Amino acid sequence: MQPLPTPFRRALWYLRSTWPPLVLALVCLLASLLHASLWWGVACGVGALLLIADSLARHREFRALRHSVRAACGLTGEALARFRAARSTWCSRRAAIAAAQAEGFGLDARALVAGWGYKPWHVFPDRAFTINSPFLRLAFWQSVLGLRR
Repeated sequence: MQPLPTPFRRALWYLRSTWPPLVLALVCLLASLLHASLWWGVACGVGALLLIADSLARHREFRALRHSVRAACGLTGEALARFRAARSTWCSRRAAIAAAQAEGFGLDARALVAGWGYKPWHVFPDRAFTINSPFLRLAFWQSVLGLRR
């Protein structure tokens, strides 16, 4: 079997690293079709735009993490520090795991995430339903919009 062409491989890694916000954006767009009121359609459209911006930010995070893992030859040093920083949200964890997997350290990354106690159904950010919710923090929204790493 011949290897896949490079642009196709890049597209596959893009999808592997950013599928959570892309799926959520698609859900928002489909939800906008379910109800006829204008405010619902606008709210769903804004949500989809935010999620698309988040997918672009997660892709940048994926590239930076992948470079760190490659430079460190594994999840050590700066790569491990970046990996730990990406653990608080589902989308960031997926991008971090995809970056490690792209460099051949996927099992190590999954073991770290499991060791931290995250399960596949942990889709909300850490402390999402507390007084210290990331949804109430400017840094979270800057990260979602890709204005901050």
